[in-house]
Amino acid sequence: MEKGVQMKLRVRRWRLGAIASLVTAAAVAVGAGAVQSALGSSSQTAILVAGTTDSITNIDPAGNYDYGSFALGINIVEHLYDAKNSAKIVPSLATGCKPVGTTKTWSCTLRRGVKFHDGSDFDSADVKFSFDRVLNKQVIKEAAANTPSSLLSNLKSVRTNGKYAVTFNLKTPQSTWPFILTTGAAGIVPQGVYPPNKLQPNNQPQIGTGPYRLTRYTPGQQAVFEPFDDYWGPKPKNDGLIIRYYSKSSTMKLALERGEIDMAFQTFTPTELASLQKAKNIRVHQGPGAVIRYLVLNVERPPFDNVAVRRAVAYMIPRQAIASRVYRGTVKPLYSMPPAGLPGHIDAFATRYGRAPNPTKAKAELRAAGLQTPFPIEIWWTPTHYGDASADEYAEMKRGLEKGGVFKVTLKSSEWAQYSSVLGNQYNAFQLGWFPDYADPENYVLSFYQAGNFTENGYESARMTKLLNQELAATTTAKRVAIIRQIQQLAAVDVPIIPYWQSNMIAVGRSNVRGIPTTLDPAFIMRYWKISKS
Repeated sequence: MEKGVQMKLRVRRWRLGAIASLVTAAAVAVGAGAVQSALGSSSQTAILVAGTTDSITNIDPAGNYDYGSFALGINIVEHLYDAKNSAKIVPSLATGCKPVGTTKTWSCTLRRGVKFHDGSDFDSADVKFSFDRVLNKQVIKEAAANTPSSLLSNLKSVRTNGKYAVTFNLKTPQSTWPFILTTGAAGIVPQGVYPPNKLQPNNQPQIGTGPYRLTRYTPGQQAVFEPFDDYWGPKPKNDGLIIRYYSKSSTMKLALERGEIDMAFQTFTPTELASLQKAKNIRVHQGPGAVIRYLVLNVERPPFDNVAVRRAVAYMIPRQAIASRVYRGTVKPLYSMPPAGLPGHIDAFATRYGRAPNPTKAKAELRAAGLQTPFPIEIWWTPTHYGDASADEYAEMKRGLEKGGVFKVTLKSSEWAQYSSVLGNQYNAFQLGWFPDYADPENYVLSFYQAGNFTENGYESARMTKLLNQELAATTTAKRVAIIRQIQQLAAVDVPIIPYWQSNMIAVGRSNVRGIPTTLDPAFIMRYWKISKS
């Protein structure tokens, strides 16, 4: 690795759209009395009850790097910058941040008059405390795979400048530092409530400055929120929120159809979505999304240490078949890691390998390297973490790769706990998915193509490292976009990872629920505070 790239993002964020829950099924009978009891409200009609198949690891933002935990925590904890109303980031607990001299130093002024849920005042000491504990070695060790600390690996130090200003000193220049301030690693919690060197247990107070206060959390069943009366910003458009957790999407679907929940986000199968689109009093909402699925190839382990094999696979990926046959059009083919719709996206893989499988060119690639066809390869996938459709997805992947006698594919699978613990250490090719830490193309290239990247696939390129350094330091959007395009072109040549689909953000609600479309965008944040029901 060239000197200068010091942001080793060992990201364990497997926060993809179809993450299956590991929790037990929640109770599905939600009567008026149960809802009123949960929130202490006499106005049941204004309380929003949402369902999900996601699961929770740690509510504490210092140990929160999975989507289910993030989706709960975003209602409680805020950041210096946030994507509050759209994918565009805006100052939140900060009134603004600007570089001092170069983009290696950033100065932020803080919002005054903000209170935490426990009544204490927010100031610069809380900001420094929050960043320092995410990077605390004991906290990182305890959080393990769920530490978001990798997002702060370019942070050298945080300094307070009075009660309402802070300075971030970085290791290398980074023009996109305000985006990092929106991520889960940058969630602000009060000192004195959270321990500095360990995680706050889920059964202890979870305190932030957000629009809701968490009043009750029952693992595997529900999280109950009430509006925070002293919230500094616009009040929620409902009188409270309950998120119910389901182990099976079929059970959640039944609860939605019966009116036991008002809406559901994360995640129905394609078949269930097709059924819900025809259901009475149900609305399926779709908006721009930046969730992707991709195949990781280990460039250090045979046979994918041979670039000819990687390129032959790239010629054969059955993107359209997976999108149409497995996902029924709810996803679309993807030909580069940054999803279509983000600045700088180009269809780099389509340009080099075509939009449809090409057995002739794939065979030519293999034979030029002295390899016989059908060439044997092994691919790993995980059965439940990315949803029930994964089995069909990889059956279609196998069928497509074997077309024309190019490959002989052996599929292997293991459940997520085992799967995520070995990845590039044991697997030659394997399925992963991603949703953004921040809605910028940088998050889809830096995390995957730098030396020592989190996939552990052994990819390292001096040319790629140079481009990544240049992208981090670029001071204009035009320069960054130009470099991101070069990165995508090089990635298509080297083929350490093959992207193959992206999906919309999908939520389903009953017909009396309002506001869901306003929160569907590439930031992939379900902003429950913007949703109401009649």
